[in-house]
Amino acid sequence: MIKHIADTIFKWYCHPDFYLDIKGDLEELYSDHLVENKKKAQLKYLVDVILLFRISLLRPIFQNSIIKDSGMFRNYFKVSVRNLARHKMFTAINVIGLAIGLASFLLMYEYIKFEKSYDAFHSDSDKIYRVSYVRVQNSMDTDKDAMAAYPTGKILEETLPEIIDHTVSKKFDFLLIKNGDKSFKERLVISADPNFLKLFNYPVLEGDIESMLSEPESVVLTESRARAYFGDADAMGKILEVVSPYKTSLKVTGILKDIPDNTHYSFNMLVSDKTLEEGQDYNNWDWNNYYVYLKSDREVDLAVLEAKANDAVNEHTNNLDKDENWKTNGTRLDIHPVRGIHLKSDFTYEPQIHGSEKAVDFLIIISVFILVIAWVNYINLSTARAVERAKEVGLRKVIGAIRKQLIIQFLCEAFIVNLISALIAIGLAELTLPYFNQLVGKEVIDSVWNQLPFLISIAAFVFIGTFASGFYPALVLSNFTPISVLKGKFQNSKKGIALRKGLVIAQFAASLILIASTFIIYQQVNYMQGKDIGISVDQVVNVTVPESDAETEEENIAARNKLKAFKKELANHSAIESVGAASNLPGGDVADINSTTTVVRFAGDTEPTEGTTYIQYNDEGFLDAVDMELVAGRNFSEAIKSDSVAVMANEAFLRRLNVPDFASVVGKKLQFGTRETNTKYTLVGVVRDFNRTTLKEQVEPSLYFPWFNADDLVIELSSNNYQAGLDHIKDTWDQFYQDAPLNYSFLDERFAALYDQDRSFGDTFMVFAILAVFIAILGLYGLASFMSVQKSKEIGVRKVLGASESQIIFLFYKDFFSLVGISSFFGFPLIYFLMNGWLDNYAYRISFPWVLLVISLIIVLVFSLVTVGYQTLKVAKLDPAKTLKYE
Repeated sequence: MIKHIADTIFKWYCHPDFYLDIKGDLEELYSDHLVENKKKAQLKYLVDVILLFRISLLRPIFQNSIIKDSGMFRNYFKVSVRNLARHKMFTAINVIGLAIGLASFLLMYEYIKFEKSYDAFHSDSDKIYRVSYVRVQNSMDTDKDAMAAYPTGKILEETLPEIIDHTVSKKFDFLLIKNGDKSFKERLVISADPNFLKLFNYPVLEGDIESMLSEPESVVLTESRARAYFGDADAMGKILEVVSPYKTSLKVTGILKDIPDNTHYSFNMLVSDKTLEEGQDYNNWDWNNYYVYLKSDREVDLAVLEAKANDAVNEHTNNLDKDENWKTNGTRLDIHPVRGIHLKSDFTYEPQIHGSEKAVDFLIIISVFILVIAWVNYINLSTARAVERAKEVGLRKVIGAIRKQLIIQFLCEAFIVNLISALIAIGLAELTLPYFNQLVGKEVIDSVWNQLPFLISIAAFVFIGTFASGFYPALVLSNFTPISVLKGKFQNSKKGIALRKGLVIAQFAASLILIASTFIIYQQVNYMQGKDIGISVDQVVNVTVPESDAETEEENIAARNKLKAFKKELANHSAIESVGAASNLPGGDVADINSTTTVVRFAGDTEPTEGTTYIQYNDEGFLDAVDMELVAGRNFSEAIKSDSVAVMANEAFLRRLNVPDFASVVGKKLQFGTRETNTKYTLVGVVRDFNRTTLKEQVEPSLYFPWFNADDLVIELSSNNYQAGLDHIKDTWDQFYQDAPLNYSFLDERFAALYDQDRSFGDTFMVFAILAVFIAILGLYGLASFMSVQKSKEIGVRKVLGASESQIIFLFYKDFFSLVGISSFFGFPLIYFLMNGWLDNYAYRISFPWVLLVISLIIVLVFSLVTVGYQTLKVAKLDPAKTLKYE
C-alpha cells in the first residue's frame, strides 16, 4: 500500500525524460531493503521518493495553464525560497507555529479517533446492541442500569425476526486463582455463553470456537494471561484452581488474542456460563445482573426496535406469576448500539469506566483552535507585510506579470512554509508520542511511522494549509495597483486592517476560552478531591483476607474464629486506631456494590417506593474505621442476638421514603417486596450520607446489614505512627495467613483513582491550551514587530513634536487593550456556555467561577503587553533623526 502510494506520487511529479531510469534505481534499492523487512522497505521507498522531489526533476505539470513549463515553476520556487530566507523572523514564526499546531492537531486527532473507535473492530459492530433496563417514574427515568435480566435476550431473539443472535454475560468482581504455588487475583473476568465469541468475533488463537465455552468448568484465556499462568508451555487443557469467591477447577479450552484497549467490555478470562448454572436462576426476571447483547440481521431503527422489544417482554412477563412490584413499577427496555456505549452511556453499572463525549468534543474544539491560530498567524503576518512587498509586486506587474502568476507565486511561498512545518511536525509528533500517550492515559498509537493514515493526513494538511493560510494573502498582495505603489502612495487598506484585527480578536478569544476552561477543569477536579465526602479515608488501609475454603460447619467456625482473632490482634497495637470490615469498600466504581430494585418499605405501608436501593454488609467496627457519623440510633453489635435481622439506613434512603425526622423511625421494621410475610428488619440506626464513589454521582440510598465475617478489612492507622501500624499488619498477616500474599492499599488512593480520567482530561487540556496560547503569542510578537517598523516614521514625527516615550508606548498598547476587550466580549459568553454545560455532568459541582474569567483576561493582557512591550519600547527609543532622515 505504502509503495503503491509512493509510486503514484513519483509518477505524478517526475519528468518523463527521467522517470524510467530513476524508477529502475528506486526498485533496485527497494529490492535490497526488502530482504530486511517489508514494511521498513516500503517506508524507505516512500522517503526516497519524497527526497527526490526537487525542481530539476519536475515534469511540466501545468502545460495548459499559465505555467507553461517547469522553468517558470522552478522560478517561483527560487523566488519563494529567497524571500523566506531573507525574512528569517517571519519564516521562523510561521514555521514554528505551524509545526507545533499541526503536530498537536494530528496527535489530538489520533486520540479522538481512538476514543470514537470503541468496539468498531467487531466485524458486525453496527448490528450489535446492548439491552438495559430503565426504571421510569412520573414519565421520568429514575434509574438507568446497564444490565438486564438473563431471559431478556432469549425472549427477544425468539420473538423479533430481525434479531438473529444474542448472548448473556456476567462480570465478576474478581477471582482468586491458584496455579501450583502461585496465587493470582484476576479482576477482568467475565462469564459467557457459547454465543459470545460468535457474536463478538474476537480472534481465536487456539481452541474450537463452537465448543470452548459449551461445557461447565471451562475457561478461555487471553494470550498474555496464558503466558502469565503457564509461561511458554502449552496452556490448552491445563487446570486452574479457583479458590474465591467460588471453589472450582477450570480447564483451559481456548486462547484468544489479547483484547484491544478500545472496547467497553474488556476481559482477560472467559468462564463458561454453564460453570455458574447451579448457582443462578436463569429464568428470573427480577435479577438485572447480566449484560445482554443482541445481534440483528440488518441496521435497525432503534425507536422501532425498542418499542417492539418492550411489547415482546411485557407480553411474556405479564403471564408470569411475579412479584406484584415488577408489574406495577414503570420499567422499560433501552437498546443501545454497542459502538456508542463508551462515549454516550449515562448508565450505572457499566462494566468499566467509560469515556465522555463532551470531553472528546472539547478536545476537538481545542485541536481545531490550535491549527486555526497557527494559520491565522500566517495570514496576519503575510498581510502585515503588504507595504513591504508592495514595490516588489508593482515592479513585477510593470514588467508583465499577470495577477494569476502572482497568486501562484504567493501560494508557492505558503506551500513551502507548510511543507517545512509538516516535516518538522512529523518529527515533533514522533518525539512527543510517549509523553502524549502518558498524558491521555492510553497508548493511542505506538509510532507515527506505522500509521499510514497519519502520514496521509500530514500530506492532506499541507495542501489544506497552503490554501487556508496562503490564499487570502495571495489575493491581497497580488491586487496592488502598480502606479500607486511606484508613486509611493500605497497604504494598507482599511478592510485589510479590519480583517487583521478581527483575526487577532479571534486569537485572543480562543486563548481566553482555553485558559479559563483549563482553570475551571482544575478547580472542579480539586473541588471533588477536597470535598468532605462524609467519611474519613486518610490513613485507612484496606486488606482482603483470603476467602475460607471450609466445607464443614466445624471448618467454617474455625475460619470465622481465625478472622476474629486476626482482627483482635491487629486492634491490640497502639499504632492501629480501629479495625472494621465490609462487603464493599468505599472508593469503588459505581458497579462495585450490591443493589436491588425491589420495593423497600416500612412494615404496614402500602405505598410502594420506586428506585434502586444499594446494599452493603459490614461489622460493628466499620463505622469507627472510616469515621462514619451515626445520626440516630445505634451501631450493630455482635453481642445482641436480635441484630441478625437489624438494618441501618443512610439519610438519602430515608429522604426517599419522605421521613422528616430520622430519629422517629429508629426501631421500626423494614421489609423488601410487597408481601407481608417477607422478613422484617429492625432499623437500629441512621448514618450520615457519604459519597461511596465519584462525585459525578448523587449519594446512593443505601441500607447496611450486619455481617461480622466480612473479608474486606478497613484498618485505621494512627496518624503519628502509621509505619509501625503497617509493620504490625504485615507481621500479623504472616502469623495468620502465611500461605497467601498480603495485598493492601490505602482508601484515599482508591478515591483519588476515581478522578484519574478527569485529571488526565485536565492535564491534556492544559498542555494543549498552553501550546495554543504560545502560538498566538508568537504571532502577536511577529505582528507587533511589523507594526513597529511600519509606524517608525509616525513615531519619529510624534517625538519631534514632543511626545514622550510613555505616550508612544501607550499609543501601541491602546490598540491591543481594545482588541483584548472586544475578544472578552465574545469569549466570555462562549466560556459560560461551554463550561457550565461541562460542569452539569457532575452531581456535585462548583458554582460557575466568574472570577476565573477575569483572571484569564488579566493573563492574556499581561502576555500580550509583555510581547508587544519589547517591540514598542524599541521603537519608542529610536532617534527621530534616523527614522526621518530620508523624508
